[in-house]
Amino acid sequence: MLLFVPGEAVPRIPILLRDSDWLVVDKPYGLSVHNNEDPENLIKVLSAEANIKDLFPVHRLDKETSGIQIFALNKSSAQRLSLEFQNNRVQKLYWGLIKGTLNPATGCWNKPLTDKAEGRRSPQGLAKNRVPCQTDYRVIKTSAHLSLCEFNLITGRQHQIRKHSALAKHPLVGDNRYGSPGLNQKVKELYETDRMFLHCTKIEIAGVTLESKPDRIFEPFLSELS
Repeated sequence: MLLFVPGEAVPRIPILLRDSDWLVVDKPYGLSVHNNEDPENLIKVLSAEANIKDLFPVHRLDKETSGIQIFALNKSSAQRLSLEFQNNRVQKLYWGLIKGTLNPATGCWNKPLTDKAEGRRSPQGLAKNRVPCQTDYRVIKTSAHLSLCEFNLITGRQHQIRKHSALAKHPLVGDNRYGSPGLNQKVKELYETDRMFLHCTKIEIAGVTLESKPDRIFEPFLSELS
């Protein structure tokens, strides 16, 4: 399982695609993309590993989320790729492990949300600041206590999947901001991990399909799900 533990050496970042315009990597859990307050962040690590001076993130995974992270390598590519995201011409798929069993097994969450970090007591945030949101979901495997789901982000608000799953009473396993402290503690004790189980598995952008296999992330749970 690829993750970053503060105080330990940063694991080498897998590169999924690199050309003159793009750098696409498989971001580990626990490493922020560009937070300068962190002693290490993804841009710092990649700048050293790949010897690249200019990295422009065209979207940003949460520190707690692993998977596909896209960087442009020049300003013109950054502008072009950012417009793809802004104009909703990008498909973004995630796998997430949630509490409980979803019924129906496919559906849509569309409660409006703010586009900023909130908290467990009010994931939606202030009503006056909420904007339209849509997250489509599909259950992949399930058990009596957990479900592995695929999420399709139709919109891209901050913490959208995390907020929507919490509002549906099915929070993500390991989500310390919106999730269940009791469940998170049980998973930590049983599986010796406190990571959040959300992984960006696929992005389709500008005619290119990018994929990151999530099996290794969810492997400890797959034998218990059907």
